[in-house]
Amino acid sequence: MINYSFCKAMRFLLLAYGLWLSQLGLAQSRSIKIVGGQVPSGTERRLALVIGNKDYRHVRALKNPLNDAQDMSNALEQIGFEVITLTNTTFGQMIAGLNRFKDKLTTSDVALLYYSGHGVSYNGRNYLMPIDAELRCLEQIEENSVSLNRVLADIAARQVRNSFVFLDACRNLPDLSICNGTQKDVTLQTGLVRPTNNPRGSMIVFATEEGNTADDNVNGRNGLFTEALLKYLTKPNLSIRAILDQTDLEAEAKSGGRQSPARYDKIRGEFMFVIQTPADPLPVTPAPSNAESVTRSEPARRQNQTKPIASGKPTLTPTRLTNYLDLPFADLVYVPGGSFQMGDTRNEGSGNETPDHRVIVSSFMMGKYEVTQRQWEAVMGNNPAYFKDCPDCPVESVSWEEVQEFLRKLNIRTNMRYRLPTEAEWEYAAGGGDVANRSRFGNGQDTLDPSQVNFDGNGQYITPYSVSGKYRNKTVEVGSLEPNQLGLYNMSGSVWEWCQDWYGDYSSAEQTNPTGPATGSYRVLRGGSWFTEPQRCRSSYRGRNTPESRFNYVGLRIVLSIP
Repeated sequence: MINYSFCKAMRFLLLAYGLWLSQLGLAQSRSIKIVGGQVPSGTERRLALVIGNKDYRHVRALKNPLNDAQDMSNALEQIGFEVITLTNTTFGQMIAGLNRFKDKLTTSDVALLYYSGHGVSYNGRNYLMPIDAELRCLEQIEENSVSLNRVLADIAARQVRNSFVFLDACRNLPDLSICNGTQKDVTLQTGLVRPTNNPRGSMIVFATEEGNTADDNVNGRNGLFTEALLKYLTKPNLSIRAILDQTDLEAEAKSGGRQSPARYDKIRGEFMFVIQTPADPLPVTPAPSNAESVTRSEPARRQNQTKPIASGKPTLTPTRLTNYLDLPFADLVYVPGGSFQMGDTRNEGSGNETPDHRVIVSSFMMGKYEVTQRQWEAVMGNNPAYFKDCPDCPVESVSWEEVQEFLRKLNIRTNMRYRLPTEAEWEYAAGGGDVANRSRFGNGQDTLDPSQVNFDGNGQYITPYSVSGKYRNKTVEVGSLEPNQLGLYNMSGSVWEWCQDWYGDYSSAEQTNPTGPATGSYRVLRGGSWFTEPQRCRSSYRGRNTPESRFNYVGLRIVLSIP
């Protein structure tokens, strides 16, 4: 089968917290990391080649490719790319530009190719058309156009960390005959074809689905797909998948459903172009010498934590999420903001869950798994866990104060601002972040069984829930049980998880991003553990303990703010 299409736009956006997010929600790599991934911060380069071909000599000229190329180059420069920009290129100029781009690539790079102009698919492959392409018969396509397969192969040969290709396409070519003959291609269809060599670590995006055409948007400055993409590309704290989700929705809406972008995604983990954080330092400090010092210092730390970002143009820091410790199970999941009813009027298990009240939570990124013994030891140089025969089990026997020291060292090492979740963030995420389908156990339904939760299945209380009893009497590997709707594992059972808040009574008033009392005697614990009965594994149940206490059923999960 032979297909033809006109292509306009190749771009790279990329990795959440959505964040985040697929979802805006984040994909699931084996671990998290920021800028530079597995190389020291500052050594990763971002290199982009932007091509806009508008004034074709032998086929219909297009309206917007030069605007697309100019606007895309400006946007990419804002987010840390070194950009090579080519406009109205002949075949020779395109080849020279591609060779220059290829020669500058190294294994530490993020590579992005954006193309706006005519494109052709022939014999199951896609081609980019220079302005001097004169296609009088089918076989001339290969001789007069640049093979997308060749471009992808050149990038793959350099073993770059991640690559992104964006094609914004429109088709308007005449039917072509076989060279030296009169036979027409009776199977001719519009649109590009699925890429045949989508390398690992790459993402290829078409402005529309296979077999369809894209809108050049003659009444606007940019092609329909490009116009939508530019709106989200430089926004901080969006994963590449979140950016594309929003782009897809807008392109579909503006085209009346006729244009639906397509993506071919082989990115591992999540990628974010920009993370923006407040100028203030993260409110974590070395473990205080006594409980009194914790109480006195907390108001100042909490003030820093909630201080708004200064007005004016934000500083955008190009950032990428990958593996921060080269260890498994250190992923982040993007949790999109929203509202929910915090607490529970049933108040089962005496968890001080009333009054229930409406809470609005901003988007954030949360550890897909609890912090493991292996990860703790990599940062702290010791393993305090009681169940030491399982390096990928959650670390436990850590106090709230020791967790603050872990976060301080982690943030120095990664140049980031990880913290504990607030109590509201934890409950919202445990319930799947969906007010209409909030799960009492954080695992998708009002049941408990050994495939979903590690808890005391002997059932110390009479409950209205389905409970299959299996008492493991120990922790289990993170990720070994079923996740909730957001892809978060072990939000119920396993180990209690420290929250940032001091423990206090609820208010009935609606709140936005509550952080709990300014001072107190106990820190909040959430989620239940292998040691607790079903009621205390509910997403609304509230536990507590003193900041210096440690038990073999208490651990932690990290969070990254998205201001």
